[in-house]
Amino acid sequence: MGRPWRLLTPRGRFFVVVGVVGLLTAMVAGQRDIMRLALLLLALPAVAAVMVSRARLRLSCERAIEPAEVPLGSPMRGRITLGQDGRLPAGILMLEDSVPRELGLRPRFLVDKADLSWRREVEYPLLGRVRGRFTTGPLMVRTTDPFGLVQLDRQFVATSDVMVTPQVVALGPMRASGGGGSTGEARPHRIGVVGQDDSLVREYRQGDEVRRIHWRSTAHRGELMVRREEQAWDPSANLVLDSRVGAHAGRGLHSSLEWAISAAASVALHFLDQGYSVEIFEADGPLHITGSMGQHSSASAELVMSRLTDLTPKVTSSLHYAVQSAAEERAGQLVVAVLGRMDAADAHTLLRLQRNRSQGMALMLDVDTFADTPASPRQRAEHELAGQILRENAWRVVDVPRGLGVADAWAALGELRAVA
Repeated sequence: MGRPWRLLTPRGRFFVVVGVVGLLTAMVAGQRDIMRLALLLLALPAVAAVMVSRARLRLSCERAIEPAEVPLGSPMRGRITLGQDGRLPAGILMLEDSVPRELGLRPRFLVDKADLSWRREVEYPLLGRVRGRFTTGPLMVRTTDPFGLVQLDRQFVATSDVMVTPQVVALGPMRASGGGGSTGEARPHRIGVVGQDDSLVREYRQGDEVRRIHWRSTAHRGELMVRREEQAWDPSANLVLDSRVGAHAGRGLHSSLEWAISAAASVALHFLDQGYSVEIFEADGPLHITGSMGQHSSASAELVMSRLTDLTPKVTSSLHYAVQSAAEERAGQLVVAVLGRMDAADAHTLLRLQRNRSQGMALMLDVDTFADTPASPRQRAEHELAGQILRENAWRVVDVPRGLGVADAWAALGELRAVA
């Protein structure tokens, strides 16, 4: 009794209740007409239940999400191709696809074809409103009779995976950045090298040693040229991403955290395209972008997007662990920090990364402009003091209010010169 009763819709249950009451009343009153009507009310749900439960649906389902990987805030389209090839009509089919609420509403559609064989394609819109990995499906199929007395739910097993990645912005070259490498001068040059050392020449400058004059080049060019020794070009960069939940504000794709993650992804891919070895350090430590010996691989770009897609805000209140990890693993590198709300202690912690002629650059988000309510005057003063501490210690710092794009903030950073 339990399963047949669950097959009935509210209308079907109403028919059964009225039929039972009518049947009992007719038996007591001896009214055959009422009995016939009661039996009809009981028979209709019973026949519908048998037909729906015994119907063998031969449905096929093909599904896809296009594209399956999109940047945050980008639209997608789900596509379902449904078909039947059976010996009996399927009746009325109501279909609903399971969609995470982060991507949109669950699409519902109706198939009322009475043909034995048919095929229908349905598309519905999706929007990547939240960064992360999601699964759509499986498709649920609800079969019902023409009178709406009985319904039976079935579902396919196929699902579709969706990946909503951080937004990546193309960045222009930073002529004033000077990228530091673990070997070579503070501003390495892109040269084709074979071996460990390469002999280069440049114009003579006052104060250069006479023993460094390159006489062959001097005779060839007609002006004094000197020899400059440079080692193999192997620049690398450390990115510090402030992923502390308390350092950010705002909601969804317009939050300061998503801006910071987008900036980190854009800067990392920019340096990888330039041939740099890159590592990203968030509040809980490194994301392990580079391989052993500090060398970047062809999969580094994919690792950047994968790691940052899965990144979640951390409850830690300090940048100590991120800075400690960066200082222990890779010293003497170019440092780019994408920061949320700061205080003086955070700024002094970051100064530990600036050693061995490494250059520090920071994008400091004005988190108050992302928040619904402004910070206290004390927090505001602490944030400004942190920026001042970094600037006084030769960091290039750009304040980033809401509405300033990542590319514009990067360009502004390139126009600054560190304070000596």
